[in-house]
Amino acid sequence: LGNGAGYNAAAAAYSNFLGSNAGLNATNAFHSNFLGYNAGSNASSAPYANFLGYQAGTNAAYAQYSNFLGHSAGNSATNANNSNFFGYYAGVNASGAPQSNFLGSQAGYNATNAQQSNFLGSQAGENATGASNSNFLGQLAGYSAINANNSNFIGNQAGNSATNASYSNFLGVGYRDWE
Repeated sequence: LGNGAGYNAAAAAYSNFLGSNAGLNATNAFHSNFLGYNAGSNASSAPYANFLGYQAGTNAAYAQYSNFLGHSAGNSATNANNSNFFGYYAGVNASGAPQSNFLGSQAGYNATNAQQSNFLGSQAGENATGASNSNFLGQLAGYSAINANNSNFIGNQAGNSATNASYSNFLGVGYRDWE
């Protein structure tokens, strides 16, 4: 329902496209719900997915069983199967983040290789690289963390720019750097 909604979609049986260009050119998006302007447009391999919000899930690839909720949440995300990205720009360019939860404005925005991770808080894990099986809780927690697999950063700016901090626990406000 909406101008261009579901237009040229392929393998999209039992799906709902609501909003201008929602689901436009989507492929392999059966049993999915794309609601909002451009939600799920050009999405590929996103069956059983829910993309809700302005441009949520636009250009997403390999996002089956995922939920992207918020303005541009999951927009251009790749390899994000079974993931939940909730918030303004949450997981926008996330790559290699299956089975992950990014909750908060810009949480996991550019995260790469962050599978099975939880980033909760505004900009938590925004530019994290190599942060699999990790938990970043708090505003800016793990913001630019590099090689921080299997780690827990808890508190405002905890592990903000941590490098080579795998298997680490940073607790407290402002605990930022690690080399």
